[in-house]
Amino acid sequence: MKKIYWRPRSVSRPALLLISLISIAGLVVVERWKISTEQPFLDEKRAAAELALEGFEVIKKARQELGPEIDPSVDPALSGLIGVPISPVTSTRGEISAKQTSINPNFAAVVVQMLKDADVHEGDVVALGVSGSFPALNICTYAACETLKVTPLVISGASASQFGANVPALLWPDMELKLRQNDVFNIKSIACSIGGEQDRGLGLQEEGLKLVVSSIERNGLDVFSPGTPPTAATETPGQYVPSDIDFVANIEERMRLYENHAKGKPIKAYINVGGGTVSVGKNIGKLMFRPGLNLRPPRHVREVDGVMPRLSKQGVPVIHLVHVKTLADRYQLPLEPTVMPSIGSGGVFYGIDYSKPLVVGVLAFVLICLYGFIRSDVGFRMLRRSHGSRKRDEQPEPMV
Repeated sequence: MKKIYWRPRSVSRPALLLISLISIAGLVVVERWKISTEQPFLDEKRAAAELALEGFEVIKKARQELGPEIDPSVDPALSGLIGVPISPVTSTRGEISAKQTSINPNFAAVVVQMLKDADVHEGDVVALGVSGSFPALNICTYAACETLKVTPLVISGASASQFGANVPALLWPDMELKLRQNDVFNIKSIACSIGGEQDRGLGLQEEGLKLVVSSIERNGLDVFSPGTPPTAATETPGQYVPSDIDFVANIEERMRLYENHAKGKPIKAYINVGGGTVSVGKNIGKLMFRPGLNLRPPRHVREVDGVMPRLSKQGVPVIHLVHVKTLADRYQLPLEPTVMPSIGSGGVFYGIDYSKPLVVGVLAFVLICLYGFIRSDVGFRMLRRSHGSRKRDEQPEPMV
Protein backbone atom coordinates (compact mmCIF):
# COMPACT_ATOMS: atom_id res chain seq x y z
CA MET A 1 0.00 0.00 0.00
CA LYS A 2 1.65 3.24 -1.13
CA LYS A 3 1.48 6.24 1.13
CA ILE A 4 -0.30 9.39 -0.07
CA TYR A 5 0.96 12.83 1.00
CA TRP A 6 0.02 16.33 -0.08
CA ARG A 7 2.22 19.07 -1.50
CA PRO A 8 1.88 22.07 -3.83
CA ARG A 9 2.25 21.49 -7.59
CA SER A 10 5.37 23.70 -7.51
CA VAL A 11 7.44 25.60 -4.97
CA SER A 12 6.55 29.26 -5.11
CA ARG A 13 9.13 31.97 -5.57
CA PRO A 14 8.41 33.49 -2.14
CA ALA A 15 9.10 30.07 -0.62
CA LEU A 16 12.39 29.75 -2.51
CA LEU A 17 13.38 33.26 -1.48
CA LEU A 18 12.51 32.57 2.15
CA ILE A 19 14.55 29.33 2.19
CA SER A 20 17.50 31.17 0.62
CA LEU A 21 17.34 33.93 3.21
CA ILE A 22 17.15 31.38 6.03
CA SER A 23 20.19 29.55 4.63
CA ILE A 24 22.19 32.77 4.27
CA ALA A 25 21.24 33.84 7.78
CA GLY A 26 22.31 30.46 9.11
CA LEU A 27 25.68 30.75 7.34
CA VAL A 28 26.24 34.21 8.84
CA VAL A 29 25.39 32.94 12.32
CA VAL A 30 27.77 29.97 12.02
CA GLU A 31 30.60 32.19 10.74
CA ARG A 32 29.97 34.88 13.33
CA TRP A 33 29.88 32.70 16.42
CA LYS A 34 32.99 30.54 16.07
CA ILE A 35 34.61 29.15 19.19
CA SER A 36 38.20 28.92 20.43
CA THR A 37 39.41 25.33 20.72
CA GLU A 38 42.40 24.11 22.67
CA GLN A 39 45.12 22.59 20.48
CA PRO A 40 46.82 19.29 21.42
CA PHE A 41 49.88 19.17 23.73
CA LEU A 42 49.05 22.54 25.27
CA ASP A 43 51.06 21.94 28.46
CA GLU A 44 54.19 20.92 26.58
CA LYS A 45 53.86 23.87 24.22
CA ARG A 46 53.53 26.38 27.05
CA ALA A 47 56.49 24.87 28.89
CA ALA A 48 58.66 25.03 25.77
CA ALA A 49 57.70 28.64 25.04
CA GLU A 50 58.42 29.67 28.63
CA LEU A 51 61.81 27.97 28.46
CA ALA A 52 62.58 29.73 25.18
CA LEU A 53 61.66 33.08 26.71
CA GLU A 54 64.03 32.36 29.59
CA GLY A 55 66.76 31.72 27.02
CA PHE A 56 65.91 34.98 25.23
CA GLU A 57 66.38 36.89 28.50
CA VAL A 58 69.80 35.32 29.09
CA ILE A 59 71.04 36.38 25.66
CA LYS A 60 69.54 39.86 26.01
CA LYS A 61 71.46 40.35 29.25
CA ALA A 62 74.67 39.14 27.61
CA ARG A 63 74.15 41.50 24.68
CA GLN A 64 73.61 44.44 27.04
CA GLU A 65 76.86 43.58 28.83
CA LEU A 66 78.98 42.96 25.73
CA GLY A 67 77.44 45.46 23.31
CA PRO A 68 76.89 46.93 20.88
CA GLU A 69 73.80 48.72 22.17
CA ILE A 70 70.50 47.26 20.98
CA ASP A 71 69.10 49.33 18.11
CA PRO A 72 65.29 49.61 18.40
CA SER A 73 64.99 50.43 14.70
CA VAL A 74 66.50 47.01 13.90
CA ASP A 75 65.33 45.10 16.97
CA PRO A 76 61.98 46.70 17.95
CA ALA A 77 61.25 43.97 20.50
CA LEU A 78 64.60 44.82 22.18
CA SER A 79 65.46 41.13 22.32
CA GLY A 80 69.21 41.40 21.80
CA LEU A 81 68.90 38.45 19.42
CA ILE A 82 69.14 40.51 16.24
CA GLY A 83 72.68 41.32 15.20
CA VAL A 84 74.22 44.06 13.13
CA PRO A 85 74.00 44.76 9.39
CA ILE A 86 77.63 43.83 8.77
CA SER A 87 80.59 42.54 10.77
CA PRO A 88 83.76 40.53 10.03
CA VAL A 89 81.87 37.27 10.79
CA THR A 90 78.91 37.99 8.51
CA SER A 91 78.80 35.15 5.99
CA THR A 92 75.95 36.18 3.68
CA ARG A 93 73.01 38.51 3.24
CA GLY A 94 69.99 38.25 5.52
CA GLU A 95 66.41 39.49 5.51
CA ILE A 96 65.74 41.77 8.47
CA SER A 97 61.96 41.13 8.45
CA ALA A 98 62.53 37.37 8.77
CA LYS A 99 64.90 37.89 11.71
CA GLN A 100 62.37 40.17 13.41
CA THR A 101 59.55 37.65 12.90
CA SER A 102 61.69 34.91 14.48
CA ILE A 103 61.81 36.84 17.77
CA ASN A 104 58.92 34.92 19.25
CA PRO A 105 59.25 32.28 22.01
CA ASN A 106 56.04 30.66 20.75
CA PHE A 107 58.02 29.18 17.87
CA ALA A 108 59.15 26.65 20.50
CA ALA A 109 55.52 25.48 20.62
CA VAL A 110 55.55 25.17 16.83
CA VAL A 111 58.59 22.87 17.02
CA VAL A 112 56.86 20.84 19.75
CA GLN A 113 53.85 20.37 17.46
CA MET A 114 56.08 19.28 14.56
CA LEU A 115 58.04 16.81 16.69
CA LYS A 116 54.78 15.32 17.98
CA ASP A 117 53.45 15.07 14.42
CA ALA A 118 56.69 13.30 13.49
CA ASP A 119 55.93 10.72 16.23
CA VAL A 120 58.98 11.65 18.32
CA HIS A 121 58.84 10.52 21.95
CA GLU A 122 60.82 10.98 25.14
CA GLY A 123 64.33 9.52 24.85
CA ASP A 124 64.36 9.48 21.03
CA VAL A 125 67.40 10.79 19.16
CA VAL A 126 66.89 13.94 17.09
CA ALA A 127 69.64 15.34 14.85
CA LEU A 128 69.97 19.10 14.46
CA GLY A 129 71.80 21.28 11.95
CA VAL A 130 71.81 24.92 13.05
CA SER A 131 73.67 28.06 12.06
CA GLY A 132 74.10 31.44 13.69
CA SER A 133 71.68 33.07 11.29
CA PHE A 134 68.54 32.54 13.42
CA PRO A 135 69.63 32.39 17.08
CA ALA A 136 66.04 32.87 18.28
CA LEU A 137 64.87 29.82 16.32
CA ASN A 138 67.89 27.86 17.62
CA ILE A 139 66.81 28.66 21.18
CA CYS A 140 63.20 27.70 20.42
CA THR A 141 64.36 24.40 18.93
CA TYR A 142 66.54 23.63 21.95
CA ALA A 143 63.62 24.51 24.24
CA ALA A 144 61.31 22.09 22.41
CA CYS A 145 63.90 19.29 22.65
CA GLU A 146 64.48 19.90 26.36
CA THR A 147 60.75 20.02 27.10
CA LEU A 148 60.03 16.77 25.27
CA LYS A 149 63.14 15.15 26.82
CA VAL A 150 64.56 13.96 23.53
CA THR A 151 68.28 13.51 22.86
CA PRO A 152 69.45 16.26 20.47
CA LEU A 153 72.64 15.81 18.45
CA VAL A 154 73.66 19.27 17.26
CA ILE A 155 76.17 20.28 14.63
CA SER A 156 76.22 24.05 14.62
CA GLY A 157 77.82 26.83 12.61
CA ALA A 158 79.61 29.80 14.14
CA SER A 159 79.30 32.47 11.46
CA ALA A 160 75.98 34.09 10.59
CA SER A 161 74.11 36.05 7.97
CA GLN A 162 73.19 39.70 8.39
CA PHE A 163 71.22 40.50 11.56
CA GLY A 164 71.88 37.03 12.96
CA ALA A 165 74.35 36.07 15.70
CA ASN A 166 77.06 38.12 13.99
CA VAL A 167 78.27 40.25 16.90
CA PRO A 168 81.92 39.08 17.18
CA ALA A 169 81.83 38.88 20.98
CA LEU A 170 78.53 36.96 20.97
CA LEU A 171 78.47 34.36 18.21
CA TRP A 172 76.22 31.29 18.41
CA PRO A 173 78.86 29.17 20.28
CA ASP A 174 79.01 31.94 22.91
CA MET A 175 75.23 31.99 23.16
CA GLU A 176 75.05 28.22 23.53
CA LEU A 177 77.59 28.31 26.38
CA LYS A 178 75.78 31.10 28.21
CA LEU A 179 72.51 29.18 27.96
CA ARG A 180 74.19 26.17 29.59
CA GLN A 181 75.92 28.27 32.25
CA ASN A 182 72.58 29.80 33.23
CA ASP A 183 70.94 26.34 33.42
CA VAL A 184 68.46 27.08 30.67
CA PHE A 185 69.54 24.10 28.55
CA ASN A 186 71.86 21.17 28.95
CA ILE A 187 72.61 20.95 25.23
CA LYS A 188 76.10 21.19 23.74
CA SER A 189 76.97 20.89 20.06
CA ILE A 190 78.85 17.72 19.20
CA ALA A 191 80.83 19.81 16.69
CA CYS A 192 80.84 23.34 15.34
CA SER A 193 81.83 24.40 11.85
CA ILE A 194 83.10 27.75 10.65
CA GLY A 195 79.83 28.06 8.77
CA GLY A 196 79.29 29.99 5.59
CA GLU A 197 79.28 28.45 2.14
CA GLN A 198 79.97 24.68 2.37
CA ASP A 199 81.12 25.17 5.98
CA ARG A 200 84.42 26.58 4.74
CA GLY A 201 83.78 30.18 5.68
CA LEU A 202 83.92 31.24 2.07
CA GLY A 203 83.48 34.98 1.88
CA LEU A 204 85.03 35.66 5.29
CA GLN A 205 88.28 37.58 5.48
CA GLU A 206 91.18 36.48 7.67
CA GLU A 207 89.94 38.62 10.57
CA GLY A 208 86.54 36.95 10.39
CA LEU A 209 88.07 33.48 10.36
CA LYS A 210 90.15 34.33 13.43
CA LEU A 211 87.07 35.55 15.32
CA VAL A 212 85.00 32.49 14.37
CA VAL A 213 87.65 29.96 15.38
CA SER A 214 88.33 31.88 18.57
CA SER A 215 84.63 31.64 19.50
CA ILE A 216 84.59 27.89 18.85
CA GLU A 217 87.74 27.34 20.91
CA ARG A 218 86.82 29.48 23.92
CA ASN A 219 83.55 27.63 24.28
CA GLY A 220 85.14 24.19 24.31
CA LEU A 221 83.68 22.95 21.03
CA ASP A 222 85.27 20.80 18.37
CA VAL A 223 86.03 22.58 15.12
CA PHE A 224 84.28 20.67 12.39
CA SER A 225 86.71 20.70 9.48
CA PRO A 226 85.04 19.15 6.41
CA GLY A 227 86.51 15.83 5.39
CA THR A 228 88.60 15.30 8.52
CA PRO A 229 87.59 14.00 11.95
CA PRO A 230 86.67 17.02 14.13
CA THR A 231 89.10 17.49 17.00
CA ALA A 232 89.82 20.34 19.35
CA ALA A 233 91.32 23.11 17.24
CA THR A 234 95.08 23.29 17.74
CA GLU A 235 95.81 25.85 15.07
CA THR A 236 96.23 29.44 16.12
CA PRO A 237 93.38 31.52 14.73
CA GLY A 238 95.65 33.47 12.41
CA GLN A 239 96.94 30.28 10.80
CA TYR A 240 93.64 28.45 10.49
CA VAL A 241 92.71 27.62 6.91
CA PRO A 242 89.44 25.81 6.12
CA SER A 243 89.91 22.37 4.65
CA ASP A 244 89.56 22.19 0.87
CA ILE A 245 87.53 18.96 0.92
CA ASP A 246 84.64 18.53 -1.46
CA PHE A 247 80.99 18.94 -0.63
CA VAL A 248 80.20 15.20 -0.46
CA ALA A 249 82.97 14.52 2.05
CA ASN A 250 81.50 17.20 4.29
CA ILE A 251 78.07 15.56 4.19
CA GLU A 252 79.51 12.13 4.90
CA GLU A 253 81.45 13.45 7.88
CA ARG A 254 78.29 14.92 9.38
CA MET A 255 76.41 11.66 8.83
CA ARG A 256 79.25 9.78 10.55
CA LEU A 257 79.14 12.14 13.52
CA TYR A 258 75.38 11.74 13.95
CA GLU A 259 75.62 7.96 13.68
CA ASN A 260 78.47 7.69 16.19
CA HIS A 261 76.81 9.90 18.78
CA ALA A 262 73.46 8.14 18.37
CA LYS A 263 75.13 5.02 19.77
CA GLY A 264 73.02 2.59 17.84
CA LYS A 265 69.70 4.36 18.34
CA PRO A 266 67.76 5.39 15.25
CA ILE A 267 67.48 9.08 14.39
CA LYS A 268 63.76 9.79 14.68
CA ALA A 269 63.80 13.29 13.14
CA TYR A 270 66.14 15.87 11.64
CA ILE A 271 65.74 19.60 12.29
CA ASN A 272 67.40 22.14 10.03
CA VAL A 273 67.45 25.78 11.13
CA GLY A 274 68.42 28.25 8.43
CA GLY A 275 69.87 27.65 5.01
CA GLY A 276 73.18 25.86 5.60
CA THR A 277 74.12 24.37 2.22
CA VAL A 278 75.59 21.13 3.58
CA SER A 279 72.53 20.59 5.74
CA VAL A 280 69.82 21.31 3.16
CA GLY A 281 71.62 20.36 -0.06
CA LYS A 282 72.52 23.73 -1.56
CA ASN A 283 69.86 26.13 -2.80
CA ILE A 284 67.88 23.53 -4.74
CA GLY A 285 67.50 21.42 -1.60
CA LYS A 286 66.40 24.43 0.41
CA LEU A 287 63.61 25.08 -2.08
CA MET A 288 62.68 21.43 -2.61
CA PHE A 289 61.58 20.84 1.00
CA ARG A 290 58.57 22.82 2.17
CA PRO A 291 58.91 24.95 5.33
CA GLY A 292 57.97 22.99 8.42
CA LEU A 293 57.52 19.24 8.76
CA ASN A 294 58.22 16.97 5.79
CA LEU A 295 57.14 13.41 6.57
CA ARG A 296 58.05 12.14 3.10
CA PRO A 297 60.89 13.04 0.76
CA PRO A 298 59.94 15.46 -2.01
CA ARG A 299 59.94 14.46 -5.65
CA HIS A 300 63.33 14.37 -7.35
CA VAL A 301 65.08 14.33 -3.96
CA ARG A 302 67.53 11.76 -5.34
CA GLU A 303 68.97 14.47 -7.54
CA VAL A 304 70.09 16.47 -4.48
CA ASP A 305 72.76 15.62 -1.92
CA GLY A 306 72.87 16.95 1.61
CA VAL A 307 72.25 15.79 5.16
CA MET A 308 68.54 16.54 5.03
CA PRO A 309 67.98 14.85 1.62
CA ARG A 310 69.92 11.77 2.74
CA LEU A 311 67.99 11.34 5.97
CA SER A 312 64.70 12.03 4.21
CA LYS A 313 65.46 9.28 1.70
CA GLN A 314 66.02 6.95 4.66
CA GLY A 315 62.49 7.67 5.88
CA VAL A 316 63.46 10.13 8.62
CA PRO A 317 60.97 13.03 9.04
CA VAL A 318 62.68 16.38 8.57
CA ILE A 319 61.70 19.74 10.03
CA HIS A 320 62.80 22.60 7.78
CA LEU A 321 62.83 25.90 9.70
CA VAL A 322 63.17 28.38 6.85
CA HIS A 323 60.83 31.00 5.32
CA VAL A 324 60.01 32.18 8.83
CA LYS A 325 57.18 34.47 7.75
CA THR A 326 55.46 31.55 5.98
CA LEU A 327 55.63 29.49 9.18
CA ALA A 328 54.37 32.45 11.22
CA ASP A 329 51.34 32.81 8.94
CA ARG A 330 50.63 29.08 9.11
CA TYR A 331 50.57 29.06 12.92
CA GLN A 332 48.99 32.51 13.29
CA LEU A 333 52.03 34.15 14.86
CA PRO A 334 52.66 37.89 14.34
CA LEU A 335 54.94 39.17 11.61
CA GLU A 336 57.73 41.51 12.73
CA PRO A 337 56.40 41.99 16.28
CA THR A 338 57.30 45.32 17.86
CA VAL A 339 57.08 43.91 21.40
CA MET A 340 57.93 40.47 22.71
CA PRO A 341 54.86 38.25 22.05
CA SER A 342 53.19 36.84 25.15
CA ILE A 343 53.39 33.16 25.94
CA GLY A 344 50.41 31.20 24.65
CA SER A 345 49.40 33.57 21.86
CA GLY A 346 48.87 32.21 18.36
CA GLY A 347 47.02 29.47 16.57
CA VAL A 348 49.54 26.87 17.71
CA PHE A 349 47.91 27.07 21.18
CA TYR A 350 44.26 27.80 20.42
CA GLY A 351 42.46 27.38 17.12
CA ILE A 352 39.26 29.01 15.90
CA ASP A 353 36.68 26.41 14.90
CA TYR A 354 32.99 26.15 14.12
CA SER A 355 30.60 25.38 16.95
CA LYS A 356 29.39 21.88 16.12
CA PRO A 357 26.07 22.19 18.04
CA LEU A 358 25.36 25.46 16.26
CA VAL A 359 26.21 23.99 12.84
CA VAL A 360 23.97 20.98 13.49
CA GLY A 361 21.14 23.22 14.71
CA VAL A 362 21.29 25.51 11.67
CA LEU A 363 21.46 22.56 9.27
CA ALA A 364 18.50 20.87 10.98
CA PHE A 365 16.44 24.06 10.76
CA VAL A 366 17.20 24.47 7.03
CA LEU A 367 16.22 20.83 6.39
CA ILE A 368 12.97 21.30 8.30
CA CYS A 369 12.19 24.36 6.18
CA LEU A 370 12.92 22.42 2.99
CA TYR A 371 10.63 19.60 4.11
CA GLY A 372 7.90 22.05 5.08
CA PHE A 373 7.89 23.79 1.68
CA ILE A 374 8.65 20.86 -0.63
CA ARG A 375 7.47 17.61 0.97
CA SER A 376 4.40 18.94 2.80
CA ASP A 377 1.79 21.70 2.58
CA VAL A 378 2.76 23.41 5.86
CA GLY A 379 4.85 26.07 4.18
CA PHE A 380 2.24 26.49 1.44
CA ARG A 381 -0.51 27.16 3.96
CA MET A 382 1.67 29.61 5.91
CA LEU A 383 2.46 31.63 2.79
CA ARG A 384 -1.14 31.44 1.56
CA ARG A 385 -2.42 32.93 4.82
CA SER A 386 0.22 35.64 4.74
CA HIS A 387 -0.50 36.57 1.09
CA GLY A 388 -4.24 35.71 0.93
CA SER A 389 -3.70 33.65 -2.26
CA ARG A 390 -6.44 31.24 -3.36
CA LYS A 391 -5.48 30.45 -6.93
CA ARG A 392 -6.33 26.98 -8.13
CA ASP A 393 -2.83 26.21 -9.38
CA GLU A 394 -1.40 26.89 -5.94
CA GLN A 395 -3.60 24.32 -4.19
CA PRO A 396 -1.87 21.24 -2.86
CA GLU A 397 -2.44 18.02 -4.71
CA PRO A 398 -2.19 14.37 -3.62
CA MET A 399 1.15 12.67 -4.34
CA VAL A 400 1.97 8.98 -4.23
